[in-house]
Amino acid sequence: MNELERTALNEILRTVTYIAKKVDEIDSKISSNGLQVLEHQEN
Repeated sequence: MNELERTALNEILRTVTYIAKKVDEIDSKISSNGLQVLEHQEN
């Protein structure tokens, strides 16, 4: 594998990792908002 291919793969992995972290953040926000909605409905 040459240096260009290695660099491209590193950039792809960096991008995928960034997207995965953002999805996880959004998922956490949705989950906590969902719990707040449930708690509000119970009261």
